Amino acid sequence: MPDPATTPSRAIDRVQPQRDQLREAHLGLARACDMSDVSREMLIDGLDLLRAAFEVHVAYAEGEGGLFEELLDDAPTEAAPEVDRLKRDHQVIASTIGRASGLLTEGAGPSDDRLVDVTTELLRLVAQHRRRGAELLYNVYGVDTGAGD
Repeated sequence: MPDPATTPSRAIDRVQPQRDQLREAHLGLARACDMSDVSREMLIDGLDLLRAAFEVHVAYAEGEGGLFEELLDDAPTEAAPEVDRLKRDHQVIASTIGRASGLLTEGAGPSDDRLVDVTTELLRLVAQHRRRGAELLYNVYGVDTGAGD
């Protein structure tokens, strides 16, 4: 019988903490964007937290021994197209975070329509990505990770 202390845990068993971190960062930026008196600094802070959580998420999902590798091992036919889609989502979300960051670096503030548009799109993309990931986990493992929260 394998020793649990030396047996590496499966990625699926470690999914919830990083999903929670991404959800909280996503909700934090959404709350900041919804505030009538939000400052540029609050948006920068919210975006920085989302970027950090997203980087952890991507490393967890795409890294060696990560969730995508495990999904492809466990259910290659079902997971492959969805994993490809989720990887494309990662690229689009990272690019959108970069655009928002660039606007803030240029001095855009909360009332700048360009910043409003890009943060609105970013929040939509992250919510959609989280739903897709949760659906894949449910379809392959029967695990409900709370996509709608």
